[in-house]
Amino acid sequence: MSRKINSVLITGDGAKPRVADAVRAALPAIRKMAKVVAVDMDESASLDKVRAEMALVFGGDGAILKAVRRLGDNNIPVCGVNLGKLGFLATLTDADSRKEIRAVLAGEYWVRTAMKLACVVRRRGRVIHRSVAVNDVVVSRGALSRIVQIDVLIDRYCVGAYNGDGLIVSTPLGSTAHSLSAGGPIVEPGLNSIILTPICPHTLSNRPICLSASRKIEMRLAGGPEGVALTVDGQVYIELERGDVATVSKASKPLRLVRAAGFNYYRTLHEKLGWSGRII
Repeated sequence: MSRKINSVLITGDGAKPRVADAVRAALPAIRKMAKVVAVDMDESASLDKVRAEMALVFGGDGAILKAVRRLGDNNIPVCGVNLGKLGFLATLTDADSRKEIRAVLAGEYWVRTAMKLACVVRRRGRVIHRSVAVNDVVVSRGALSRIVQIDVLIDRYCVGAYNGDGLIVSTPLGSTAHSLSAGGPIVEPGLNSIILTPICPHTLSNRPICLSASRKIEMRLAGGPEGVALTVDGQVYIELERGDVATVSKASKPLRLVRAAGFNYYRTLHEKLGWSGRII
């Protein structure tokens, strides 16, 4: 267990009625237990300077990913209240969120750290984009059904060319997101590793690889149709040109994710992925 929380930041997509209603219903109970330093429901406030002991994010995984990106280097613990569908990143459920929030604010929680990825895109040697990913960095084709050609280097060693629909570089936490749908492995979030998952590879021997988190991955767009793009956590979109290089490595600061007392990762997999069989 951890210490009592005395100050919180509340954020979420207030344009969604279910999110706005949930925040409105939870606020009185939250204010009785902790100081609410900010309520950001239009997702426009600058969060990188907010001083709070915890961020309560109402919504699905997308809301949490957006909140983490907006927090930037403000590395306060993030607690998600799931109002979406799967909710792998969230720890609280909408069904009884007020009771669960009160328990968390009272100190019935623990904080798990999970690695993030730092991504830098260069064009003709000049940096055109920097970002941090919680789940994944993806290079993939657009609407045209033509093969994307990506040259991959790991620690400057040429691994080879990946030809197919694209390539996913994922964190362990993001292994249950896009990477999983492309045939990648489920990796326990506490591990320090980077997962490289090809999307519909033209060469069937191109299989997912789990790498040490100390590795630096370079993806160079060698060829393909127009509309090839790099996406970060499915939310940041950068169109690529032939010759562009995306470098991905472990970010300097991890994500601090709040987990309620009694949280079990394997139970989450069982419930969210619809695994059969009873839980012992």
